Amino acid sequence: MLSLNLFMSSANSKNMKATFILIFMSLNVFGQHQTEEQRRDITFYKATNNWFQAWKLVSKDIYHIETVRPVDFIFFDDKYVYTTDAALLKKGKPVKGPHLMNLSLKWKKELHQGHVTLPDESVIPIGLMSFAAEIPNKPNSSFFLMPLPDFWKSSGVESKELGLGNLVTGVFIHEFSHSQQMQNFGRKITEFEKKNSFPKEFNDDIVQNIFQKDTVYLKMYQNEVEKIYQSVQNGTLDKILANEGLGLINQRQNSYFEKQYADLKQIDDFFLTMEGLGQYSMYLWLIHPMGADIAPEMAIQGVRRGKKWWSQDEGLALFLVLDKMAKPESWAKEMFGDQVESVVSLIRQQIR
Repeated sequence: MLSLNLFMSSANSKNMKATFILIFMSLNVFGQHQTEEQRRDITFYKATNNWFQAWKLVSKDIYHIETVRPVDFIFFDDKYVYTTDAALLKKGKPVKGPHLMNLSLKWKKELHQGHVTLPDESVIPIGLMSFAAEIPNKPNSSFFLMPLPDFWKSSGVESKELGLGNLVTGVFIHEFSHSQQMQNFGRKITEFEKKNSFPKEFNDDIVQNIFQKDTVYLKMYQNEVEKIYQSVQNGTLDKILANEGLGLINQRQNSYFEKQYADLKQIDDFFLTMEGLGQYSMYLWLIHPMGADIAPEMAIQGVRRGKKWWSQDEGLALFLVLDKMAKPESWAKEMFGDQVESVVSLIRQQIR
């Protein structure tokens, strides 16, 4: 009898052990599935919260702008899309996400199947892109689209000067600045586009796309950019060099922007301002002790990114000049308000 009890006890023990193993395996598999989804959600939250805090630092502490205008956000990784536009995700489920300054945001997420629907109802494939755009039929409103950090990393993006994390935060700051200018710069873009018909697509690279193969024009452009950057070397402003740079801009524009290109002078100044402000805002966060805390010279190299895009590169140089003559809070509210004034005009007012 004793042997039988021992046998039954042993058998029960084995059955219990087997049951425990099965339960453990099931929980482990289930836990791994949950952990992967949870990891993505945590990455989304941390990244977007960091980006929002970066904009808050630039906006409140430097520009002295206390609020942001409404924006619908769309972020994505290689599997999920996260958005504050509930209409875009009819089958989406709630997910924890950050708020931005005065904006109280409700977030949803959904598997994206390799494409995402935008507020204008267009459908675009998932890819390495970041931009802000006006929402059709909703004046002064915008949406913002950007991949999450892992997507940038897997796409091979890097920056030896800034590091990937700082670069991507800077990209957010640059592009988000455009979302706060739909009421002034956004409206003006629409006016320019309706008024003109150029042989190239109308965007912030319009001047570059038209003249980049003209070697004489290219030389003039390069000379003026070099002169303007030289004027702010070593953290001080050389007004003589800055004035010479402005003179070269004027010479180039007067030489080339005539006849069918006459409106390009105003358009050139406009995009130098809009893109330059985005680059400058990025730069401000990169050098701030509460931001990336990078040395100014290194930050400038990182922001210039090989000097590839003209309006961004020269625009940054112009704002660095303005920075030496007037504190940002003295002009930023107008830049993000209802007025459209060029950085070239502001510099000329200050440099007299």
